[in-house]
Amino acid sequence: MSLAFILGQKNLAYDPTGLIALYERHQAVRDSYDRAAQWTGIDVALLLRTADDATQRSRTTSIGLAAAMLGIADLLGEHGVHPAMVGGISLGAMVSGALSGAVAREDVIGLLGHTDGDQRPDRAELPEGCVAAVLPLGQTCEQFYGTRPGVWFAGDFGMHTSGAFRMLLLSGYREALDELAAGYPPEYFVFSEETVAVHSPLRHRARDVLARIAADIKFTDPAVPMCSSLEPRVLHSAEQVRSEFSRNVVEPIRADHLTGQMRRLGARLGVILGPTLPRDGFEFPFPVVYVDAPDDIDQVVAAVREHDVLLPT
Repeated sequence: MSLAFILGQKNLAYDPTGLIALYERHQAVRDSYDRAAQWTGIDVALLLRTADDATQRSRTTSIGLAAAMLGIADLLGEHGVHPAMVGGISLGAMVSGALSGAVAREDVIGLLGHTDGDQRPDRAELPEGCVAAVLPLGQTCEQFYGTRPGVWFAGDFGMHTSGAFRMLLLSGYREALDELAAGYPPEYFVFSEETVAVHSPLRHRARDVLARIAADIKFTDPAVPMCSSLEPRVLHSAEQVRSEFSRNVVEPIRADHLTGQMRRLGARLGVILGPTLPRDGFEFPFPVVYVDAPDDIDQVVAAVREHDVLLPT
């Protein structure tokens, strides 16, 4: 009977058009971007639109998406739509920490500025990358990872609504990923522009940096239940949330861990904030609506009524 806010990561086909429209139309979204710009010193225009430089683009897109998700949450709040639980995948896990009340928004935005940059591989090291991989029914995961040096399982987005395949996230050395992809039809693999092996042991330096920074940040017990995508559990303490932030960098994520716990807590409807998960592509254990454009706000309000969701007061 409850509402869940679900926060994801940057889609491979990221398009900020809807977010720009939300920014132009709604003060709550503008305020969120403006605060992020003030906290980071990055111009709002760079947070709204993709930067030309690849390294800069990764950082500004992450911060901009976080600002968008926070602003959308504020906008929904103006319409009386508040979550009974929150949770996220990758970038969204950190932002959900702010929406749960466990950590200040400014601290989350600041941490996102340290998830790449100096923690990226040295140019003398082997190039890294990540890829979304289609695992058709009947094929085993071991054909993609586990027995292949240099390739790690980084995430599972779940079963496609067609029932024909699962979508996995693989990370590792780019050469190993290229060799893997060469043995399958091209539609099996969609390479990301990321130049780091996200959610893999290769991100140990970023994990250590985040852990050191997070040690000096004030965390509190979540006021709103926060569900994990690293394992099937609900985070109840400040230290659990703090640990989640650094673990999130090196450990694989699973959508079913997140949504399964939300279902257990009584989620009747999920709201996906921003263009952070593929639209209408993957199965959820409850209905979901997406908010990444101005017209979506009214659809959320209508869905809350349609599914008879009880909202926190």
